[in-house]
Amino acid sequence: MTWNDAIATVHEAAQSCRRCGVCARRCEVLGSEGGSLTVGELAALFADASTGDEVAALVSEQPHLAFAVRRCCMDGYCTLPCPDAIDARAVFAALRELLALSGVTGADGFTMTSVDKEWHIFSVYRAVYGVYYTDLPSLENARDWGCDTLFFPGCSLASYAPDLTRDVYRWLSDQGMVVALSDACCGSPLRSGGFADRANAHRSLLVKKAIDQGIRRVIFVCPGCRDEWEAVPESSALELVALPQLLADAGVQPDAGALAAMAGTDMPMLTFFDSCHDRDGRFGRPLRRIYSQHACAECAHHGADALCCGAAGAVSLVDGPLCDLRARRVLNDEPMEAGAQLVVANCPTCAYTFAAFRRSAAGADGGPAFCQYLEPLFEHGFDWPQVFSQLESMWSGEFGPWVCQQLL
Repeated sequence: MTWNDAIATVHEAAQSCRRCGVCARRCEVLGSEGGSLTVGELAALFADASTGDEVAALVSEQPHLAFAVRRCCMDGYCTLPCPDAIDARAVFAALRELLALSGVTGADGFTMTSVDKEWHIFSVYRAVYGVYYTDLPSLENARDWGCDTLFFPGCSLASYAPDLTRDVYRWLSDQGMVVALSDACCGSPLRSGGFADRANAHRSLLVKKAIDQGIRRVIFVCPGCRDEWEAVPESSALELVALPQLLADAGVQPDAGALAAMAGTDMPMLTFFDSCHDRDGRFGRPLRRIYSQHACAECAHHGADALCCGAAGAVSLVDGPLCDLRARRVLNDEPMEAGAQLVVANCPTCAYTFAAFRRSAAGADGGPAFCQYLEPLFEHGFDWPQVFSQLESMWSGEFGPWVCQQLL
């Protein structure tokens, strides 16, 4: 996104908004700004800026504006019922781009998630702990192996649950597919930092590589990854497939013993946490088919009305308590109200967020158990205590100096 593109997006929202206030009433950030500030009203404050200096001056005079932009989880929930069809995701992505281009915000806090570089938190973690997939066909050599299908597990699954990643890869192969595997990130962390140009270039390169390598179908574990690929116009040449659809069509069912062990009770009541990237239900609907033989209850917010898990938008860098509030709402409050003992998350990053919340002081008081949807379906899963221990110890262990050099 260029400066002109970002300003055009912001200006259009400012012009379209009728100031009805529906978005402010649905958002803890907008509702706290000046007694209630709509997406359009916030956009209007930036819409007439023609230079980075003007944006910097505006934020210098009203620093709470930058804070409001950075506290947005960019899940689009606030504008779902907008009568003017304003999309908060696009507007806040543009606002973050303006802040970055103006020098108001920089790379601080985002160097570890510069996933368009060789070294970032996920690639460094895999290197330190020997998580490799070099024995499998990759995105770079798929044509040499005759692969027409790409398995895209996403950075959290590929990095923190390599055995589970291989379980799924083997299952896909057993279905008769000739599959390559990519351990790349989809690029969404770049958008959170306001680096839209880099995000667009990164995901466009992924799509181009896939097409050049003869890939015709890409299978996604995560709705967010699917969204990033789908945003590239050239991806229309590819079939973008939600893994739960394949699992449901094949009649895969969860292991009842695994569900009981995870929940700590026999025949637990389940509920689903739908990622905010899955409002169209392409992952959630087949997941409900997979788990249909077990007792399930719906949370107050699900499907098209899903809320953020707390991780989106990298809000934790500026407001950790707000992220905790969001995580508590969707992992504790709503599942408990539904009577659930186990929350099944349809996104690995959401599962990571829940694990981090449970580990924190804010989430230590407990609540329903949780899992990522693949864990009850396959032999292996996430060992979250080990993951967090390794994430911490790699900074001071044998590879500590190298890790610091690459990530700081």
